[in-house]
Amino acid sequence: MTIDRSTLSVVPGQRAVDSELQLEIRASRGQQHRLQLPAAAELRSVTIDGKTQPVRQSGREVVIPVRPGAQTVVLAWREAHQLGWHFETPSVDLGLASVNHAVSVQMPRDRWSLFLAGPLLGPAVLFWSALLVIGLLAFGLSRTKLTPLGMLQWTLLGIGLTQVPLSGAVPVVLWLLALGVRERLGAVESPINHNLLQIVLAFLSLVSLRLLFDAVGQGLLGHPSMQITGNDSSAFQLNWYQDRTGDIPEQATVISAPLWVYRAAMLGWALWLAFALLNWLKWGWSVLSRDGLWRRLAITPRGWRFRKARDEAESSPPAKE
Repeated sequence: MTIDRSTLSVVPGQRAVDSELQLEIRASRGQQHRLQLPAAAELRSVTIDGKTQPVRQSGREVVIPVRPGAQTVVLAWREAHQLGWHFETPSVDLGLASVNHAVSVQMPRDRWSLFLAGPLLGPAVLFWSALLVIGLLAFGLSRTKLTPLGMLQWTLLGIGLTQVPLSGAVPVVLWLLALGVRERLGAVESPINHNLLQIVLAFLSLVSLRLLFDAVGQGLLGHPSMQITGNDSSAFQLNWYQDRTGDIPEQATVISAPLWVYRAAMLGWALWLAFALLNWLKWGWSVLSRDGLWRRLAITPRGWRFRKARDEAESSPPAKE
């Protein structure tokens, strides 16, 4: 007898964990095959090729009838325990080595997955790698001295912006850097260039404020974006795979927290952003208004001329003949 494929599907809940084991078996003769479920498992059903079988559980052991040929056996059971910070998939003794073993965990939407472990081919939480990159970028941006933001402020801003797409985070960073460059640039002699620069900075400010507002809303009302990927996995569907396994396949581990922990963390970030934004806006206003918010232009029959240049020309003494 051989097991061509085995699939363990796990659905953890608040008070119980439902599991289903599907085995694709090939046998040359009829026999009885013994499996062992977890100690706290309560067998709910056994089906062979879609037909329910009167199979009972004896302690941890379950004996299933196997006929010659290929067949699909499905066992379903429930374990009565709560989903905590540390969760491991059930340990099942298949009674025989298996190939093409897959483990699937359907995470509840009120959990915040932090760390994952299990077979080599499986999901990974890329948020922690992104956090390292954010730290390096924050160090580099703080060293430019273009803005009043230090490394800690850049880091906190970057952490909050990880919850929105990259297209929503880049304009905010460019806005702060643009204000810093404008401050260093000083006065612009040409009124037209000055006004155009003011328009660009004002537009960038409005866009950045809207994006920050969206980031706060996503953090307080949306689900955490931990950038979970690998083996067709997502934040709520975690998939592992082993090409070969022994009688007891390797377990998968999920470290998660209740969603309210994420909400509380984002609420703290939103409060920090509100106070920090007041200082940033005060600094940005001083940059924009230092050389005047707007320079008026005069219209003459010859076209656009600077009012200042016209006034100087009219006040200059006439040339002697």
